[in-house]
Amino acid sequence: MWFFMYTCYIMTVMTFISLGIAFFQSFLKFNVFNADHVTFMIFTSILYCFTETLVIFFFVGTGVSVKEYTAEHNLDHSFHKRSIAIKRRVYPPLMLNLLFMVILFILVGAVDTYRFPGWLYYGIFAACIGHYIKIKLVQNQCFRDNTQIILDMAGINKQVA
Repeated sequence: MWFFMYTCYIMTVMTFISLGIAFFQSFLKFNVFNADHVTFMIFTSILYCFTETLVIFFFVGTGVSVKEYTAEHNLDHSFHKRSIAIKRRVYPPLMLNLLFMVILFILVGAVDTYRFPGWLYYGIFAACIGHYIKIKLVQNQCFRDNTQIILDMAGINKQVA
């Protein structure tokens, strides 16, 4: 669990840095490792999708583990209900951000071929990054709540800071 959670955090930082570089690259027109904006956005989109898929599977995996552990040890089902509540909090904004980012990744080609205004693309890009930051704050709280469930199930009387 800890390995995947830390991997999610590391990948999130890498994705955020890539999105920031791609944002500035879009209007400052510089290359990164000899990659123009469109090419770097392809890399960023792959990194973003991998990161968010990892986050989704983290919550799915821990939810299944909580359900199985509570069933095997005849524990209160409130742990599993809390796990489901976390998923209900984290998935809707994450899925919305996935939709926004897919639209953004498609628009980069339209801007590159001059079929979509660049100024509007920059605004959408900034809004997508803002929404990404917002969902990462929600995800961080959900990671903390998820960790608290694991600690509570184990009988460890420690509050996640």
